[in-house]
Amino acid sequence: MSSAGPDENSKLLSPPRKRSGKERKDPSITPRKFKRFFTPRSRALSSQLSPARQALRDLGAPTINQRYQTPAPSSPLQPVCEEEPEDEDLTLQSCRIPKRRKIQHTPESSPIRPLSLGPSYGLEAGLLSPIQSLKSSQELCESDDECSDIELPPPSHPPKPILSLPSRGLAGQLAQRELGGLPRAGRSYMSFPAADWRIDTANFYSRPDDVHTCTSHEGPGQCIPFCTATCHRSGITAIGDEEGRVRLLDSSNNSSEPFSKIHLTFTAHTNAVIDLHFSDDDYLLATASGDQTGQVIDMMTQSPVAYLGQHTASLKQIRFQPGQSNSSVLATSSRDGSVQIWDLRCSRPVQDFQTSEARSTNLSYRLPPPRRGCTINSFYHAHALTSRQIRQSASIGPGDTPSRREMPSRSNDVSVTTLQFLPAGQEHLLLTACEADASIKLWDIRSIHSSRNKVPSALSVTAPPESHDHWRPFGISSLTLGTDASRLYALCKDNTVYAYSTAHLILGHAPELSCRNGEPPRRRHNATTQQGLGPLYGFRHPSFHATSFYIKCTVRPAKDGRSELLAVGSNNSCAVLFPTQERYFEDELSGMISNMSLDNSTIATTTGRTSTKRQASGVRRPLFRTNSSTSLSTRPKDNIPIIRTGTPLVRGHEREVGSVAWTNEGKLITVGDDYLIRCWSEDREQAADLRTGGETGGRRWGCGWAEAGEDFDVPDDDED
Repeated sequence: MSSAGPDENSKLLSPPRKRSGKERKDPSITPRKFKRFFTPRSRALSSQLSPARQALRDLGAPTINQRYQTPAPSSPLQPVCEEEPEDEDLTLQSCRIPKRRKIQHTPESSPIRPLSLGPSYGLEAGLLSPIQSLKSSQELCESDDECSDIELPPPSHPPKPILSLPSRGLAGQLAQRELGGLPRAGRSYMSFPAADWRIDTANFYSRPDDVHTCTSHEGPGQCIPFCTATCHRSGITAIGDEEGRVRLLDSSNNSSEPFSKIHLTFTAHTNAVIDLHFSDDDYLLATASGDQTGQVIDMMTQSPVAYLGQHTASLKQIRFQPGQSNSSVLATSSRDGSVQIWDLRCSRPVQDFQTSEARSTNLSYRLPPPRRGCTINSFYHAHALTSRQIRQSASIGPGDTPSRREMPSRSNDVSVTTLQFLPAGQEHLLLTACEADASIKLWDIRSIHSSRNKVPSALSVTAPPESHDHWRPFGISSLTLGTDASRLYALCKDNTVYAYSTAHLILGHAPELSCRNGEPPRRRHNATTQQGLGPLYGFRHPSFHATSFYIKCTVRPAKDGRSELLAVGSNNSCAVLFPTQERYFEDELSGMISNMSLDNSTIATTTGRTSTKRQASGVRRPLFRTNSSTSLSTRPKDNIPIIRTGTPLVRGHEREVGSVAWTNEGKLITVGDDYLIRCWSEDREQAADLRTGGETGGRRWGCGWAEAGEDFDVPDDDED
């Protein structure tokens, strides 16, 4: 048998191994390694700490910032060593360690290079950096036995807590504002100094040139202005007075005439003009008068185009409907308790009431003769008194009594003091309020109510504040909407402006409030009136007193970089400004939602709730009418948040301030019983100069300013 050749045997052998290194074997398990593996490191004792581990521990030592100072590398001052060794050679010899390979990451000229050794960490304390005393963590140990761990003693002085930026004074607060930090978790704004609500209200002022004196046109003397309205696209302001005349003033910045001079005047009524309102295009001006009529006046010719004469008492308010009606539909309220809806297109065959396109250039244009307006819907007895309210009226006294040359109303009629359309898209809905109580009714003007003998059925009615049920009812004199119409503000005669949610004017299913899928559906005739949510919160101020129904409120819309503000008149000879941004009073509102329930909220859950407390004997406590804030302070505590962040405009008037209005440039127009119409502008420096400049040389004569408090104009350097 022949043997295999060398080529065949080589195929059966394993491939040759590479001889690049020693063959790797599995590590052997010795008793020492077994013990070290199952022994916790905290219990492992070692006579000597690894320098690398010591360096890692020193990085997290809490006393490292207390033991060393860190002067600049070029500073001539060096920290003094804690101990001066007697013999440097002995110290170096005692701290000598075995040889090891070190990896240096810094050049010889680096300022963090170790210079000397100290008694505690092996290095002296006279270093330029707190990490100079730490040995390099890249040092390689010669044996694994040196890598054991020991416990370090606790520091002698506890570390100082890290202070937040707001607690570091003004410098920290300014740094927080620049960096956009938050004062605490969950907040999206800074409480100080950037979010001071007075920043929005403290910049208003008025000079003597910004005042117009309302003089009489019937003879020598002066006449009282009643109302004001501003154009939507220009600075023209209309003023209605007690003689039935309308005067136009120009409040724009680029006006060639001062505000004190009359731009234009004309006679509109034979009695006092109670209310004014411009159409969306400013071509038409609607007037409501004490002679029981209203008019629609063409502003190009100052001539009436329609007479509105369906009421039996003096009118209280008039408003154009926004949206698609093209300034052809109006609503009026009166002391006779009715609300009339007018359509200017119904006096002739139905057509749009539009102005001529050539009227601005054709001087021969003549307006057609005026025609009598046609009512398309009527809400008689809109706020009729209930039997309970009739019994209370004798003890309360007169309500919205006629004065200032107004025609009196019939007995038992509840005056509808104010009305307000919802914005475009929901313009078929109308809000009304009265003198009898603080309830607000929501109407659908598409539902026909023409009977004088039946009380109309509203879509919903809000409940008055709960404090009124325990004291006495108070009426509402003015309604106004916010910029986005999400909030409704109602000025009540209990010296409070209540804020309502327009999305909750109807609780439950409310298809009438929907503005999607075309025209909202109509509710059937004489349907049951639903309940609406009461006020969410209220605004009050010591300078705000609403003692008459001539005091009004208005909202400046948030646009062109200006914030939204609520302006109200007052019997205290001043107007008051309230910021409406809810971030300013978020703390007051934070507990409102959690505490709200059907039992303690202002939702009208029952209709049989009594409005007066009964004594133990069963005799009802008498109710007293009052207009003073002293007696109002004794009423029960409010169950809604009350916001008191308001700024009064002082020294502008000497008597009651009634009507207020905002111009398209963000200026405020105030009308007072002292025969003055004043225009308020915004300028931080001029307002601060009037507050702090004093009376020297008569520099404050005829001026007014926003009273923001003594601490508002204090320079930052003078603060404690």
